[in-house]
Amino acid sequence: MSFYVLRLEYALEGSSNYIAWKDRMEEVLEENGLKEFINHDIPKPPALDGKDLVEWKNYVAKARKNILEGV
Repeated sequence: MSFYVLRLEYALEGSSNYIAWKDRMEEVLEENGLKEFINHDIPKPPALDGKDLVEWKNYVAKARKNILEGV
């Protein structure tokens, strides 16, 4: 899976570019298969389900990284 990130020109600069930033952030998250993490509450898998829990944590970390890079 390749990951797309925001270029510096799309960084959030406050209310002046929030709508454009939000739209671009949704595109980046969708391209990375992470949009459901902002549109829905994806419950954390039970601790007993090790593989799914690790996968869930990785997706959450990737979504946070994409968002933080755009701020």
